[in-house]
Amino acid sequence: GTATLINERNQYNPEAAGKEKVIQTQLHSGKRAELADWLGVTRSLYSDINPLHLPEVLALVGQHHGQEELYVALKSSIAGVISIVNRKEYIKEQMAYHAAKLEELSAQLAAIVATEGEAV
Repeated sequence: GTATLINERNQYNPEAAGKEKVIQTQLHSGKRAELADWLGVTRSLYSDINPLHLPEVLALVGQHHGQEELYVALKSSIAGVISIVNRKEYIKEQMAYHAAKLEELSAQLAAIVATEGEAV
């Protein structure tokens, strides 16, 4: 099936495989509805997504599934999109996110520098 092909294409990158599977299934309304019906799930996928990430998710929907799917996604997630209005809180969360990313990148760089220093 599709999941097997995705796994084969991304055999050395499981994160990319997982992302592609989510894009192909969870971000397509028809496939998501079919899967939800099969699993007996009745709530919206978009209610579980942090509203700060909705713009990125909606962009992925538009890029991979076109305008019709983007419209369906927007209809399903409009309450979350509107909740982003709290700009002050958004900025605080973005600052925390980027501070954490900066720490992660600094640690990676320090590890590379340490390794290069040992090799010299």
